[in-house]
Amino acid sequence: MNQPTVIVVGAGVAGLACARELSRRGVPVRVLERARGVGGRCATRRVAGDQPVDHGVPFLHAASGEFRQAFDELDPAGKIPGWPRRVRQPKLACQPGAFNPGRRRQARREGLSAFPKHLARGLEVELNRTVRALRDGEGEVAVEFENGEHLAARFVVLACAVDQSLALAAPCVADWSGARGALEAMRAIRPIRTLTVIAGYGLDVPEPPFDIWYPIETTMLHTISHDSAKRTAPSSRVLVLQARPRYSEEYLERPAEEWRDELVWEAGELLGAWAARPAWTQTHRWRSARVRPAELLGESPVFESPRGGRVVVIGDAFARDPGLEGAYMSGISVGEQVATLPSVRESRA
Repeated sequence: MNQPTVIVVGAGVAGLACARELSRRGVPVRVLERARGVGGRCATRRVAGDQPVDHGVPFLHAASGEFRQAFDELDPAGKIPGWPRRVRQPKLACQPGAFNPGRRRQARREGLSAFPKHLARGLEVELNRTVRALRDGEGEVAVEFENGEHLAARFVVLACAVDQSLALAAPCVADWSGARGALEAMRAIRPIRTLTVIAGYGLDVPEPPFDIWYPIETTMLHTISHDSAKRTAPSSRVLVLQARPRYSEEYLERPAEEWRDELVWEAGELLGAWAARPAWTQTHRWRSARVRPAELLGESPVFESPRGGRVVVIGDAFARDPGLEGAYMSGISVGEQVATLPSVRESRA
């Protein structure tokens, strides 16, 4: 493999958008992802006879034409335009603007992981590659892997959760000029945690009369997504239960069985006794589910080494808008900026 000009650490939507923009402009780029698949919070599992379930972001929504165009590139056969349509108490959503007039919404019959998989097409992506540290070098920054191997490039773009990007960046860049203020701003961001339960039922249980519900009268549940409403001929009725931030923070390190049972119990209180008796469940801890809108920094920090290398951090925390669209636009913006630097243009000439 050729030496990349840019290494992107993290294959969520921000990292893939950045790499895609760089590749489109002819800049050699390689993406490193510690998981076994791409997507980050845009996550789909297969359950109960290969039925897709979105257990992170439940649907795509766009205010900007650029982001709308990106997810409109997907195969129209899997599109569910306007989903969710049956929404209870939308003002309580983590992003209530998703339901504003004129905002485009879309779900996918095959699951939302189709979107990051589309962004990754044609890119050089290495999965199951955990980056342990960054090292400053002459005219470059090296990423060091868990097995001791390393790879270097002129630019390293960190596209992980904020706390993970901070843990990688700080030891390397702390002494670089101007780094202190940017690192302190990153430390001030407190990621919102979300505990999630996927609950499966037989098709003989009542079908919920909503696509998504943000209940006000609960102490534990923030969101109930009727995920099987997105599927063609589902084998199971599936609800995705997501906990409130305060509850998730308190119970994050407790045994999954404990908070699973409590969330399922509260679903039963809302929907009826049937919802408290799922045939099966799966759980997931989102340790960095989203960023509070008040904590968005608006632009990506750029750390410049006196020896010539650069480290850039991207993601929705560094955008003007929260969520997936902010992450995407953050990646596009940095990809464009790096690709148009004179030194990068000259290296491609």
